[in-house]
Amino acid sequence: MPSLNMSPTTRPLDSRTTLLTGFKNTRLDCISCDPLGGCLAERMMGFQGQVDQVLQNSRTFKPHEHVFREGEDSTGLYVIKSGSVKLYLTTEDGEEQVLGFYMRGDVVGLDGQKNMPRNSSAIALETASICKLPLNYLSDRGIGREYPQLIAEQMARDHNLVLMLARKDADGRLASFLLDLSRRFEKSGYSSTAFNLSMSRQDIGNYLGLAIETVSRTITRFQDSGLLLASRRKLEILDLDRLKQVAGSQATN
Repeated sequence: MPSLNMSPTTRPLDSRTTLLTGFKNTRLDCISCDPLGGCLAERMMGFQGQVDQVLQNSRTFKPHEHVFREGEDSTGLYVIKSGSVKLYLTTEDGEEQVLGFYMRGDVVGLDGQKNMPRNSSAIALETASICKLPLNYLSDRGIGREYPQLIAEQMARDHNLVLMLARKDADGRLASFLLDLSRRFEKSGYSSTAFNLSMSRQDIGNYLGLAIETVSRTITRFQDSGLLLASRRKLEILDLDRLKQVAGSQATN
């Protein structure tokens, strides 16, 4: 199973690091972003000194620790270097609604605007190493080149979720979800067929619009039919082609 926790090394801070309040003087191994196209900070920041500052202030979040909370001012984007994060909002009746799961190479916080309150919260599902890109530091060139692509990817994910909830039964929803995870793990340089589910079955059900009992029964049914093996949160896909058939044509686009 892929291990998503990287071991950080330390490096002294300079006088400018106060702009990244709350982030530690930790520099992470940047090679972890190489399979994903290199350092996003380097592509979006104005000059090298700013990139160094972001790297020096990368932070490791503990499981269940918030990266940001709903209602806080938006001050930056967050690039996940390892681990995973859940994005959610609280409904008017106090219930939690899961909006998505983010892993290595994903960017969280795209829904926030500079100095405007956030409309969602992000919380680490496991130990997660994250780089913060302060909105004040983003260059016009970097935003113009990278931001549209990030927004497009997020919109495509949201679009697929809407279609999945509208047109698929429990089997199709769960199969589509597992295939999405499979592709994202593969893109990050990990196995596409054997991985750990960092999110709970309750979170999966919340995201997919299914009861937790339905999620559990569907996983059991997939296992009995030889599609996968599941043990606690460890999962191995045994028949990727058949899983695609269950998910339907939309999942293979």
